[in-house]
Amino acid sequence: MKSSREAFFASSTDHTQLLKTAEVHRLEENGKRKYVLVAQGMDSSLVKRVPQLHLARIFLDGNTLYGAKVVNKTLGDPADVCGRLFDAAVNDFAAGQSTRAQSTLHGLSKWVSSGGTSIDALSILDENQKEAVIAIANGENDQRVYSNGRKGWELLATEFVSKELGLEARLYQSKGGTLSGIEHHSDMDYYSESGGATAIFSFS
Repeated sequence: MKSSREAFFASSTDHTQLLKTAEVHRLEENGKRKYVLVAQGMDSSLVKRVPQLHLARIFLDGNTLYGAKVVNKTLGDPADVCGRLFDAAVNDFAAGQSTRAQSTLHGLSKWVSSGGTSIDALSILDENQKEAVIAIANGENDQRVYSNGRKGWELLATEFVSKELGLEARLYQSKGGTLSGIEHHSDMDYYSESGGATAIFSFS
């Protein structure tokens, strides 16, 4: 017998209609706010208890948005699905409070290791820097290697964002976000995906 979740998603073939009618719920989680998108008519207590029903989510900690993710990946990318969650979070900000977002850069390492001549930043690095960033892209986390490749990795991450290759980053760019910096070693759980880097966006 199918679970209610399986039955629900099996019958939800019209993704456009599902997203059009989906509702935003705000949850409190460990002192942080979590905004989730769920199908229309879901009971609030059920939404809180059963995360498998969430279509997408984003977190807000202070004035920083992060963790935008489409849970049901068949619905599309964060830029297509999470816009209403972003708007709901920003609407909760106090008047005059500035907005920033911290984006994962998953896919950066694969892009660097397989990009070759299509990556502009690689062409301006010296041999030592190039060797270091390739090692980082392949998962090397030695302190000396990272130190040698730090500047190059920052240039690569910036180019990755500017070419709109980051799924989460594209959401913030679509909302008018401006890249204000690259943070190093800030996503260590997914070091193999991004060399631990994240992108910081500011909003006017």
